[in-house]
Amino acid sequence: MSLHEQQLTRSGGKHDVLRGLADASPFVFSLLLSFTVIGLLAYQQGLSGVHSVIFSGALMSAPLQMTLLEAPQQSLSLLTVLLSALSINLRFLVFTLSLRSSMRDGPLRGYIPALLVMANAAFTLMSLRRESAPLTRAYCNTVSFTLYAAALCGTLLGYLFASLADRHLVEHMSVIIAIFIASSLGKLARDRHQLLAQAVALLACFASVWLFGAINLLAILTITLLLSYLYDR
Repeated sequence: MSLHEQQLTRSGGKHDVLRGLADASPFVFSLLLSFTVIGLLAYQQGLSGVHSVIFSGALMSAPLQMTLLEAPQQSLSLLTVLLSALSINLRFLVFTLSLRSSMRDGPLRGYIPALLVMANAAFTLMSLRRESAPLTRAYCNTVSFTLYAAALCGTLLGYLFASLADRHLVEHMSVIIAIFIASSLGKLARDRHQLLAQAVALLACFASVWLFGAINLLAILTITLLLSYLYDR
């Protein structure tokens, strides 16, 4: 490979990294919020900080993790958790088969690091990306590891917050759940305007506190859905 070709390769790799960071950034905030809740629940259920992070790293599925954490302790077993991890991680095989034809930047083994930590949001971004360009290793790794790191950091932050804050404050963390749920709804989020949707949900939270003196989930969801509908008109 000539010097000019090497420079072009480096330039293309840098561009793909920056593009990956730009595409992943709207999802980072949502992942931080949702996995902060996982960290809070993990602390309340008596898990250690290390186990909480491993729990998120192994499953990377907030709905499944919430279900397992909220389940009665006596109904859970190691086999149940292992089967849950196996079933949810079958998605990696499906993701690989679906994206394989667009992974043309060298052999498939070069994509293995990204595939091992790829979750639903990363798969969505890659599916959108392949419509306009081949999936390079730099892009796939950047998107996958950025979102994976956001999930782990969110879990750790939630755990640390729960361990340091008083119980009364932790109980009011329903604000986070409200923001996350509301920001995931409507056309604003679907059309990749996640940051705008999150801002609307945050303002709805403040409005709820001002009007009702507390976080009213129904009011927040109603406001967000209404504004999302009006935006789409």
